[in-house]
Amino acid sequence: MQPAALLSIGMLAAGATLPLEASAVSFKCTSKMSASEKIVCNDPALSALDDRLAASWQHAKDTTLDTAALESARTQQWLWRQHNCTDAACVKGWYDRRIAELDADFEQAKHARREAFEASLVKQNLAPSAADAVRKMKGDSVVNATTASAR
Repeated sequence: MQPAALLSIGMLAAGATLPLEASAVSFKCTSKMSASEKIVCNDPALSALDDRLAASWQHAKDTTLDTAALESARTQQWLWRQHNCTDAACVKGWYDRRIAELDADFEQAKHARREAFEASLVKQNLAPSAADAVRKMKGDSVVNATTASAR
């Protein structure tokens, strides 16, 4: 066998003995972490939940009409986890609950945007055909756009 091939095999074998560490999306896995962050960084399933949480957060953030309230809730929820979760079951429960809350916030914001859009069409007193044309032109962009006032 070639020396380079032996070196490659040796490096693969050495790497296989190292513990696998998950990588979370919402924070860096470093030596200066809280107990709950260490749990997430060392558990691929919890790291995957962190990825899902990041996606749910982004959806909720992109559609909310009240970014200040959403950000405040994010901070409060994160602090609660940091202070109260010291085992994997607590962390998993927190992720499951928080993802469900953010997904509900997203759905609620989509509904609120649709209602606001429809109200604006009524306020403009457009002819029905013009209102239908605006609906068709805007489509789902009304639901997913972040308004300038929400920023």
